[in-house]
Amino acid sequence: MVKRLLNKVVIITGATSGIGLEIARSSISQGANVVISGRRENEGKKIVNQLGERCQFIQCDVLHEDQICTLVEQTFNHYGKIDAIFNNAGAPDFVRNIEDISYDKIRQSLDLLLTSVIIGTREAARIMGKQKYGSIVNTASIAGHWGGCGGSVYSAAKAGVIHFSKVTSLELAKCNVRVNSISPGAIITEIFGVGQKLSAEKLPLSDEHLKSSDAFVDFQPIPRAGLPEDIASLAIYLASDESTFVTGQDFVIDGGLLAGRPLDLASQSFKKINSSLKSIKSL
Repeated sequence: MVKRLLNKVVIITGATSGIGLEIARSSISQGANVVISGRRENEGKKIVNQLGERCQFIQCDVLHEDQICTLVEQTFNHYGKIDAIFNNAGAPDFVRNIEDISYDKIRQSLDLLLTSVIIGTREAARIMGKQKYGSIVNTASIAGHWGGCGGSVYSAAKAGVIHFSKVTSLELAKCNVRVNSISPGAIITEIFGVGQKLSAEKLPLSDEHLKSSDAFVDFQPIPRAGLPEDIASLAIYLASDESTFVTGQDFVIDGGLLAGRPLDLASQSFKKINSSLKSIKSL
C-alpha cells in the first residue's frame, strides 16, 4: 500500500492527547516524520516511545510566542523542511455567563485558541513560502459556526480561526501554500463537556459503546459519537498531495449536526404548530 505522507515532515501542537495524538498516529502510519508538542513533557516522551523513531517531542506551551517559534525553527533545522503543520492546541471553555468572564480569562482564551494559531501559521508560512509548498491546518470548531456549542469567548475565537484561515489562504496561495481549517463537532476525547479529565481506562475511545451510545441518537443525524480518527482521516488528506488544489476551506465534521434537523423531527414540530393553529381558529 502506498503511504500517503511518505517522508513528509509534520508538526502537531496539542498532540499529547485527543485529536492531536490521533493525527500523529495516523501521520506516522502513513510514512511521515512527526514532531509532536505539548506542555506535558513526561507524557510527550511516553508517546515518542510508543510511536517510534519517526516521532519527536518538543515541549511547547502555545501561550508563549517564543516557544511556538522555537518549535517550528527546531523542526526545520532538524529536517530541512516542513510539509504540514496542524495548529491544534486548545482547551474547552466552560464559562457560560458573560458577566462572569474576567479580563484575564478573555486574554487567556483568545491567546490559546486564536493567537497561537496566528503565530503558528506565521512561523510556518515563513518557511513554506520559501519552499513554495506546504499545508497549514488549523483546528476550529462547530462553535465557530453555531451558537450553543461553547462559551461566547470560545465560540468567537473559533470563528476567528475559521476566518483567519480563509483570509490567510488568499495571501499564501501564490506561494503554493495551502491553509484550511477543520471544525469538529462532538468528538469524544479525554476532555468532553464534563469539566474534568478522564483516564484512558475510564474512556476507551475505540469502545463500540461510544460509537453507538444512545446519548447521541438525538444529538446529531449520524447516531454515534464522533471519534478522533474521524478528524485524523481528513487531516491526512489535507497534509497529503491529494489536496494540492484545496485551500481556504473550513471542513465541518459533525455527524450532520449543522445540516439541520431530520425531516421526521421537523415534521413533529410542524404537526404541533398546526395543532396549535387549529385550536386558535376554534376559539
